[in-house]
Amino acid sequence: MTDNFRSGNSRLLAKTLDQLGHPLAILDRRGVIVFVNLPLCHVFQVDAAQLVGQACSWQVAEDDAPFAALRTALAPPAGALQGKLVARQLTTPIAFGSSHSGQLFLPLLDEEGTPHATAVVLGQWSQLSAQLAVAEPLSLQRRQMQSDILTRIRSRWHTLDGLHSLIGTSPDVELAMARAQLAIAQPCNLLVTGPVGMELADMVRSVYLGRLKKASLPRLSGQLFPVDCRIVDVGRLAEMLDLFAARLRADTPRLSHLLMLEHIEQLDSASAEYLSQWLAAHNQHCLAAAVSEARAEQLASRGPTWSQLMCQLSTIEIVVPGLSQRRQDIAPLATHLLAVACQSKRRAQLGFTADALRLLEAFPWPNNYRQLAHAIDDAVERAVLVANIQVNHLPVEVRSYSSATQHSQLSQIKAIDLDQVLVQCERIMLSRALQLSPRNRAQAARLLGISRPRLLRRIEQLGLAQPSGTSPAEDDG
Repeated sequence: MTDNFRSGNSRLLAKTLDQLGHPLAILDRRGVIVFVNLPLCHVFQVDAAQLVGQACSWQVAEDDAPFAALRTALAPPAGALQGKLVARQLTTPIAFGSSHSGQLFLPLLDEEGTPHATAVVLGQWSQLSAQLAVAEPLSLQRRQMQSDILTRIRSRWHTLDGLHSLIGTSPDVELAMARAQLAIAQPCNLLVTGPVGMELADMVRSVYLGRLKKASLPRLSGQLFPVDCRIVDVGRLAEMLDLFAARLRADTPRLSHLLMLEHIEQLDSASAEYLSQWLAAHNQHCLAAAVSEARAEQLASRGPTWSQLMCQLSTIEIVVPGLSQRRQDIAPLATHLLAVACQSKRRAQLGFTADALRLLEAFPWPNNYRQLAHAIDDAVERAVLVANIQVNHLPVEVRSYSSATQHSQLSQIKAIDLDQVLVQCERIMLSRALQLSPRNRAQAARLLGISRPRLLRRIEQLGLAQPSGTSPAEDDG
């Protein structure tokens, strides 16, 4: 609470909250911190003035933002924003050395019963859950919320600047994120592959900026030189590489100069050979990163030149899966993008209805991350005077996808030839009976519950082969 409000009863209230044993923060409807008590300041070793005014949201905070981990962790879940008492268990401490394992979100209501602020209390999960059981048993439904997933992701990885398309918990995304973190920690050549719409070039830029930050270098200390391989031939490529080489500075580290080759799969053979020779000659002065929709092994199979080029570029290969391959990541990714859209438009934090979230998870997203971001941005524009993104706020292609899928499935159903199915079943039953009684047709007929003449007639009609060494005469019952 700022000094402007520390007067009269407000000053007494602030003093009372400072004397609480639990760290506490109060956020307004937009997620902006308006008050923190002394225990919270002691836990994070900050002054209250540094935290008041900072915005918290479901958006995964950028690494260079002040108090990034704390702001992500304090973001209220959707239930708290809707006036519900919510508890959340922490899997990792928010601050180093902290023993707090849980959070309690208390909605603060106005005279009309509308939530206009949220109080966040930190404490031991066992104590908070016990108090919550007495206060409101319905809140003990420990359903995993998407904001919890974002909190764990933010606390696990060292950097997330620009790596937002890798938000998720699927195995493929975990592997891609681990390789991205390794590429930042170990400067080397890099190959980023994935389908259209996954913003692969932005991922290369994020790795480049992460390397500069790790080396404590300013962003302007080097150069990121992009080359679009779709529009160059060997002559144009040579000109651009010479221009990049002329800008290399001997007084800066090798990692500060990065050649980014976009759509490298579009290079012709002559250009690929020239690029391989150029990389070998300038390997000590700069790094290279390639972006491709094709995997390294696919490019290497084109011939010896491409194989050598891939050996030079794919020191680390980051494979970014499309959204159709990681359905479980769509919900937390959509939650993050929703927070980004709300914050950029200066809107109160919105949530998703269950039906809207199910449609987002079911849609195929042919343009992947880029298409999902545009869809959510448009939905925020349509969502007026509501607390959640509803089905009618989503784009038409998303809303109509379920019905279109059902129609497609119905149109692909073929009619069943029942007579043919019954004939196949009869053929199977007759074959099994003949195998059980290879030399006794009467016994086979009794097993099937039909007469011997009928059995012989059906054997002839269905063209069933006689067992070797057996004839219809050898069937005295």
